[in-house]
Amino acid sequence: FDPQVKRDDMWWELDYTCGVNKDNTPKLEESVVTSTDPYDACDGAHAICVLTEWDEFKTYDFERIYKSMAKPAFVFDGRNLLDHAKLRGIGFEVHAIGKPDPNSFTDL
Repeated sequence: FDPQVKRDDMWWELDYTCGVNKDNTPKLEESVVTSTDPYDACDGAHAICVLTEWDEFKTYDFERIYKSMAKPAFVFDGRNLLDHAKLRGIGFEVHAIGKPDPNSFTDL
């Protein structure tokens, strides 16, 4: 899910950047699931990866998302955009770029 990118744009970028398209990769389109709704996108998933800095991501109901996800549920925050302490309090295992895992160190 990306609130700013349409599925057709994703296919174009995948072909342009990686040379992967439906002509050289059988069943590609059937193998990739996309969603226009963030809650639907997270339903049954094990992980959320935040790779863009859209402020919209800060406003989601993460308790609702957590309840719908498979467990363990992970958040990989590539932009350090989210409130990690709050997410951990909900039950997520959170990993972020440039930040140590507080469960791995006793002096943080």
